[in-house]
Amino acid sequence: MPQAFSKYVPHVVECLASNYIDYNPIPLIKVRSCFIAHRWGGVSEVYSGLKYGVQLGYIEEVPYGKLTRYKPTLVGVVKGAIMDAVMEALGIVDERVIDVTERLGEILYSNFLLDLPDAILVALHGTKGIECICCTEDGGCFGYRRIEGRDRVYLGMITLKILAGVEVRGIRPRDYAPLYYFTRNEVLFHLRSGFKGVDPAAIDRVPPLKLLFLLRFNRNKLMPKYKTVQQALGP
Repeated sequence: MPQAFSKYVPHVVECLASNYIDYNPIPLIKVRSCFIAHRWGGVSEVYSGLKYGVQLGYIEEVPYGKLTRYKPTLVGVVKGAIMDAVMEALGIVDERVIDVTERLGEILYSNFLLDLPDAILVALHGTKGIECICCTEDGGCFGYRRIEGRDRVYLGMITLKILAGVEVRGIRPRDYAPLYYFTRNEVLFHLRSGFKGVDPAAIDRVPPLKLLFLLRFNRNKLMPKYKTVQQALGP
């Protein structure tokens, strides 16, 4: 864990994820160009984000001749996205954001454990969403509609496994950017709605068979045949 922190860590991770379209590490010049395009800063800001991103394990340094290139780690893509959402929604831009990121990672994990089984069933039925009527104990009811789809199940399963420390295989470099933005948007959604009724203790309430189903779910059922080999997750 770094002794200090840089608020540019999520920006560097985002730039690496968005430029990671093949299996080759990314040169520094591409990260700098990304920063300039978004008006996030220049060379010093890039180096600051890279330094602490590497220390956090979000970024991997790769020797490339006499130079060094960089790759985002899967853990870094997910936690960098969570950190980005925390900074935007809560305004925390110092070293405290590291602990908040870890805490929200646990909450997001619990949320997916409870939520993804329903999303999987919706996706398997070929529909784009589900509408429910929810009622409180005092008799008040309200409608609730959630858009699901196969992309959400695919990216949600990857996020779940990463947060659980389970090995994820078969992820293409071009999936890193969608994974980053998916995780960031999920956290922003829940932060803005207060993570109502969700906490890390929720994992204890997940039936063992449901937990086993989630961690061993065969994603090939949701993938077109020509994508199965590249996109399928390992058991």
